[in-house]
Amino acid sequence: MKMWLDCLLWLPIVLWPLLEMARQFAAWRALRAMPSPPANDDDARFTGVDALQPIRSGDPTLAEALGASLRALGARGAMLHWLIDSDDTAAARIVRSVVDAQPTLRAQVAISAHPPCPQGINPKLFKLDRALAQCTGDTVLVLDDDARLPAATLDALLAALTGSRGDAPVISTALPIYLGTDRSLQGLGARLLARFVNDSAAITYLPPRLGGRAPTINGMAWAMRRDALDAIDGFAPRLRHLTDDLAMAQAVLAAGGRIDQRREPVWMRTALPDLRAYTRQMHRWMLFARLLLRSQPWPIRLRIAVGQGLSALLPAIALTAFAMAPSWPAAVVIAIGATAHLYGRRALQRACAGSSARIEPATSLLVALLLPLHILHALFDTRIRWREHHYRVFANDRFEEIP
Repeated sequence: MKMWLDCLLWLPIVLWPLLEMARQFAAWRALRAMPSPPANDDDARFTGVDALQPIRSGDPTLAEALGASLRALGARGAMLHWLIDSDDTAAARIVRSVVDAQPTLRAQVAISAHPPCPQGINPKLFKLDRALAQCTGDTVLVLDDDARLPAATLDALLAALTGSRGDAPVISTALPIYLGTDRSLQGLGARLLARFVNDSAAITYLPPRLGGRAPTINGMAWAMRRDALDAIDGFAPRLRHLTDDLAMAQAVLAAGGRIDQRREPVWMRTALPDLRAYTRQMHRWMLFARLLLRSQPWPIRLRIAVGQGLSALLPAIALTAFAMAPSWPAAVVIAIGATAHLYGRRALQRACAGSSARIEPATSLLVALLLPLHILHALFDTRIRWREHHYRVFANDRFEEIP
């Protein structure tokens, strides 16, 4: 009996480094197979790109992020559509101050105010759908208001759309990397959120490129040709979908298209006031991941459950098993798993984001150990808070606002 118990305890300890290294190997294969975009130094190369940014006040870095978009994209010809709510006077004041600070780029910004979103409608998609009619370019870029998209990343997104047609649409998306290192501005919650994204983005988003198996996109920054977007009827059919990124990805795949996940980063910075805000954000993301899993056929569900779900649980399970039966050989295997997790993921991030990649051992391991709790939270609590809205979620296309 003791032998069987020892084998059972050893299983997660051994699986952790093995599965971690297998996932990292797949990410490196995807990186090596990814074509590099052609160099482009044309100062007006983004002419014809409509960048849609739904905006809501509340983030203290909002003005900085919008200014970065104007300098990186608007200065190179992109038309920025800043979509604010009609009752959000703070956002209106911020966008005007950003435009006033760079008067030579005023013509590259179109500010529009939108009425309150009806119940049962995705607030982000509501504004995107209303603004689409005002877009005259041949490419649509959707960019979160806290995102900073380098010109080189947009070059890669546009290059990935080459050859896209309405009957085979392509949606290209950037890799999220958080600028969560300014400890004077951000608290522990923001550092944990940044570390989760930076440790997980490359190893999560890149491997599905192999064989064209990507099931969804990163909704923080993605692009489509306008004719391809019109071929799937734009945003209107998906207004009642809570997760806009999953809805758009499914529409492209259902039309026979593909998702081109790029390695180039979209830089993020989120100021979270406390750990409760971090918990709410992680709960929303894990619930969205649950909706993604439920939307897939069983073979893909199994692949995601093993590749993503099991690997998320293994660090905590392996450490628990080690605590129940500690030994020097088990300690060595645990050390190998932790080293692969820390330094392997950092190497992947460095390959995508450059020298800005940092390693924070304590924060990384804490995030890994907290992840099973966030997954359990999403399994048993389907209520989320999104900006000022509270929802009870039944499915991606079925949710209700609650007081």
